[in-house]
Amino acid sequence: MRAHQPKLNASRLIPSLLTALSAAILLSSCAVGPLVSHETARTVGDSNHEILGGYGQAGYALKWNYGVSENFDIGLHWESLSIGVRAKYAFINSKDSWSLAAALGTGSSVGGSHTYLDLITSTMAGSWEPYGTVRLVKVKTDPLEFRNKDTGQVAFTVSSAEYDYGQALLGTRYWFNAHWHLSLEASSLFAVSDSVKFGSNALIGAALGYRF
Repeated sequence: MRAHQPKLNASRLIPSLLTALSAAILLSSCAVGPLVSHETARTVGDSNHEILGGYGQAGYALKWNYGVSENFDIGLHWESLSIGVRAKYAFINSKDSWSLAAALGTGSSVGGSHTYLDLITSTMAGSWEPYGTVRLVKVKTDPLEFRNKDTGQVAFTVSSAEYDYGQALLGTRYWFNAHWHLSLEASSLFAVSDSVKFGSNALIGAALGYRF
């Protein structure tokens, strides 16, 4: 005889899990913008694509970039805590020397939404392409309201809130050939105002990219 296995009530389990997840997100204050870059000031080139996947202390990161023109890229990012779109314009775009670019992005975060501005510089040194990025991020957390499922009374309400922070990123790409590259990156978060504070804020990661 087979032992009787109690069935899970999905209609009750799923809302409970979502409520617990929402509470965890709220208490951990993890509404943030993108936490990695793995990107240089050079664009991918007119009509070219670049895909990239990486992992590190900020979790996983997936990126796609497309060259609208020689100096202008659009792209998508998908990280552990955020997803969004971005555009990058290279003011100086050198294939064998120094480059300078700015990028603007926006998207959704776990527990809110974000916009950010990147200022990126990089240079070519043989197969190596070191880069540095200064990022300013504005985060808006969504208003949340939790109710007791039995009485319908409001347990607590979190009002809409905004905060700003910055990030300094240093890294390098190593180009195996014209298509494949490995990116190594380290970064540090810093507060722009008193509305946010960081404890351990050093992030290290690596990514593998392919341009075509």
